[in-house]
Parts: sequence; C-alpha cells; structure tokens
Amino acid sequence: MAYQLNKILANWVIPSGYLRLASKVRSGFTKSEKISAESLALLEKNKQLLNRHTGKRCFILGAGSSIAQQDLKKLAGEHVISVSNTFVHKDFSIIKPKYHVLPHLMHGHGRVYPQEKFVDWLSQMHEKTLDAEIVMHLGDKGLVDTNNLFPGRVIHWNEYTQWSGECQNEIDLAKVPSIWSVSELAITVALYLGYEKIYLLGFDHDWFNGLFVYFYDHNTDHAIKPNKENLDHVDAEFQMRRHAEMFKKYKCLYNMKANIYNANANPQHYLDVFPKVDFYSLFNQ
Repeated sequence: MAYQLNKILANWVIPSGYLRLASKVRSGFTKSEKISAESLALLEKNKQLLNRHTGKRCFILGAGSSIAQQDLKKLAGEHVISVSNTFVHKDFSIIKPKYHVLPHLMHGHGRVYPQEKFVDWLSQMHEKTLDAEIVMHLGDKGLVDTNNLFPGRVIHWNEYTQWSGECQNEIDLAKVPSIWSVSELAITVALYLGYEKIYLLGFDHDWFNGLFVYFYDHNTDHAIKPNKENLDHVDAEFQMRRHAEMFKKYKCLYNMKANIYNANANPQHYLDVFPKVDFYSLFNQ
C-alpha cells in the first residue's frame, strides 16, 4: 500500500504537472481533523480578496514551454498571477506578478521529497517573487512558520474539498474543489478576485511531448529537481483521464463568467475549453 501511495505521490511533480491523489488519499486532508479557530480565521480573511480587482484584466502565467516564444516584457504594468516555478523566467523581475499561487505541498508531495527541498525552493521563491502576494494551502503553514519562510510577505491561505464533478455557482477559497493542476487554482483565484478578463499563458498541457516539458530545464532550474522515478504508471490512459477531469473543471470555471481566454502561443496544444486570442493583439502596438 505504501509503495502504491508513493507511486501516486511521485507523479505529483512541480510546477504544472500536479496530479491529485486518488479519492481515498485525498480524503486525508479534504475531510481532515477538526480545523482550529486560528485556521478558520485565516480562511475568513480571504473575503478581503473577493472582487478586489473588478473591472481589471489579468494574465495567468503558467510554466508551459510556449511562453519561451512570447515577449513577456509586454506584461510589465499588467496584473499577473504566476504559479509555482515560473519565477525562474528571465523576465520575471520585469513582469512583477501581483500574486503567486502554489498547490498543496506537504500534503501532496511530503512523502516523496524531503522537507529541506521545499525549504530551499520556497526560499528562492521568496527572493524572486519580490512583493507578490502568496496563495498557499493551509496545510503548509507549519512548514512556513517553522522555517521562517516568506518573512514580511502577505500570504493568503486556502483549503480544499473533494470535488463531486458538479459545477459550483460561487467560489470559496476555504473550500476549493480538489485539483489536478495548480492552473485550476490560479484560475479560481483570478475569478474570486473579480477580474473582468482573464488571459492564460503557458497552459500547454502537452503531456504527449513528455513529463517535464516546461519553458525551463527541470534538471537545472528547479530547486526540487523533479524526476521520473516511480512514474511507470503514467501512461497515455492515465494522462487522458487526468486531462479529461481537468478540462471538465475548466469548463465549470469558464461557465461562471465566460471571461477566460487562451492566449497560448503553442500551436500543438489542445486546450479548446477557452476562446483563443492572439497575445500581441492585447497590447497597443
């Protein structure tokens, strides 16, 4: 049982390849022990984010290889939400995202990678993400507090709940339907913030090109160094089932406001859930 669990967890690699645990495993944190009053208070603070940016537009920066083909310097001055390891991009200090979003780390990866790897990665993240407000899973608060991570930074804590597969009418960051990818959470956060238009960059989802197809080299540009160990179960069927549920979630998120657009530069991608727009047409020439 432990071996099988480790195989599942090992497939949950950073940044955009997060595979959620099977239902029995997820229930360990989505139906967790009684939540403390302190945790409830932290989750309650998320209401300060509701519709904070009504009328504005934002760009969500994923880690797909396609962003290497785009002039991201055009995002200077824009509202940007980045995720996971995107802070290694050469123009990140020019982009200066307002928010940086992470999936659950210790609950999702804690049995695969030693804690010190997370500490190293998050320490680099703190330095590179400047003053971006961080969105993290409540289960990682102990890791942050114990190691004095993100000192002086604004952190918004979220919690997950099991997803029934049914679309929700509203968003609650204290009860985010469980995710396969950090991209789902980033879109959820953008909708909660009230952005009028949301543009997706680097949402390639091109698993058929390999496990670690990012704009960066995962061997040299990622502190955690995700690897292919114990990934023999990740075959085409596994990936297709994963993507089918992700895309179903995307459709639910899109149907909330119909304000999400795919500005991906990758002609090989098959993310057809969102209307396609040309990235460069969004800026004054």
